[in-house]
Amino acid sequence: MQNIEMISMQINYLVTQARHDIYTLSTLSDTSMKPQILQRLWDALSTIHFLSEWLANQAKTSYHFLPSQPSIPVPSGNLNQSQIPPITPLPTPPISQSNQRTFTIGELATFTGKNGRPAYVAVNGIVYDVTNNRAWAAATHFGLLAGKDYTQEFASCHAGQQSILATLPVVGRLV
Repeated sequence: MQNIEMISMQINYLVTQARHDIYTLSTLSDTSMKPQILQRLWDALSTIHFLSEWLANQAKTSYHFLPSQPSIPVPSGNLNQSQIPPITPLPTPPISQSNQRTFTIGELATFTGKNGRPAYVAVNGIVYDVTNNRAWAAATHFGLLAGKDYTQEFASCHAGQQSILATLPVVGRLV
C-alpha cells in the first residue's frame, strides 16, 4: 500500500510540474527554452501514463483477489491542486489468431479516420484501432496520421512503454 501512495504522490508531483511548464510556455518570450520545456512535458506525460497504468493494474489485481480492499488512497497533505484520478481505459483482450484480419499496407492506408472510416495504426505487425483514443484525436497524434505503420516511431518515442499498446483494441495483423 505504501508503494501505491508513493506513486500517487509522484503522479501529483509530475502533474504540478507539467502545469508549471504549461504556464511557463504560455508566458515565454525567449523561445530558446521551448524545446527543453516541451521535452520535459513529454517525459512527464509519458511517466504519468506509465504510472497510472501500473496503478490501474494494481487496483484491478487488488480488487480481483481482495474485493474488501479499500480503494486506492489519495495522499494526504496540502497539495495545491485538485485530486483527480487518472482516466485509464482497461486493456482490450487481443482477438484470437483464427479471427484476426490481415491487412496489407495498402489496406491499412484506407483506415485514416476520415469520411466515417475507423482510424487504424500498426506497430510491430499488429494493427490497432485508435478511433476513440484521446491521444489520436482527429486521427492524428503529434503530426502522425492514422492509416500507417508506426513501428519505428513508436520505438523511438515510447521505448519500454508497451503498456500503451495494451490499452488499444487489436483489429488484426499487418502482412
